[in-house]
Amino acid sequence: MGLEELGLDAQEEAVYRALVARPFATAEELGGDGARAVLEALAERGLASREAGGGGRYAPAPPALALGAELAAHRARLRRAEAAVAELVEAYRTGDLARERRELVEVLEGREHIRQRFLQVRLSAEKSIDLLFTGDPRAVGAEAGERERAVVAPGVHMRGVVDRGFLNEPGAAERLGESLRDGDGGEVRFVEEIPLRLMICDDERAMLPLRGRGGEGDGGAGGSTDGGADGGADGGAVPCVVLRGGLVGVARALFEATWERARPYAEPHFEIGELDARILRLLLSGHTDAAVAGKLDLSSRTVQRRIHALMRQAGVTTRIQLGWHARHQEWI
Repeated sequence: MGLEELGLDAQEEAVYRALVARPFATAEELGGDGARAVLEALAERGLASREAGGGGRYAPAPPALALGAELAAHRARLRRAEAAVAELVEAYRTGDLARERRELVEVLEGREHIRQRFLQVRLSAEKSIDLLFTGDPRAVGAEAGERERAVVAPGVHMRGVVDRGFLNEPGAAERLGESLRDGDGGEVRFVEEIPLRLMICDDERAMLPLRGRGGEGDGGAGGSTDGGADGGADGGAVPCVVLRGGLVGVARALFEATWERARPYAEPHFEIGELDARILRLLLSGHTDAAVAGKLDLSSRTVQRRIHALMRQAGVTTRIQLGWHARHQEWI
């Protein structure tokens, strides 16, 4: 089909196509009484005509003439609609100063609003996405979950910097490993700590939390981060901002400085499993055996047993030597 945009319903289009393929046909030849009513409707629109003395036969009007006028009118309506949209866009862009400021800085509050805008900004990327990932709870799109990767368009180059806080989160290393194995052109680097989460898309938009580490009222990495800004069900969501225009350059400078001092991230070494790699990361970041056990939902005895097994595997006698060996052999 395809003529519904010109005002023909499915039955009218089917009968007209049949008549074009079989000129001077009768209603019976085209489908009986139902076709006769449709043919009369087509005749009223100038798409068909009854042949004089033709024994109830119908002839199709030439498509170029019969449909050309309607097609031209349809195009004219589209041009008018495009002009109206362009006028609205121009009116929006040339609004008052307050509107211009809102275009440069958009403040987002509420967990659902932040999540929706995160996905919209990410989906808008056509060339590049640069991200800083941190375990700090001031998160950009922290609830997006597995949908994050699904909305990246093909051909978009991604760079990311993660810190130890992010790698200590459950499942973080596995997600990074999957991303590296996908071979989608992504690059990942690692630093001990980054100030906040950040996303930059095409150097046109940047999204980041309104407060970074140490922000007023943040309550520390494990405390309340809302500062009373949200309330209700969204009480734990820290407001975020979307930057546009020249302000994106500030976010770009932060990302590039972090990227330059970061080192390449490598997946856990094949000689040890992911659980042992996570234990080592937590130990090297200063966690006690009990804290490691709590984060990984293990018993302290299991943690100690796996540490001793790693020491035997590395051929060392102290935990300091184990840490040096793990770094030197790129176990983590």
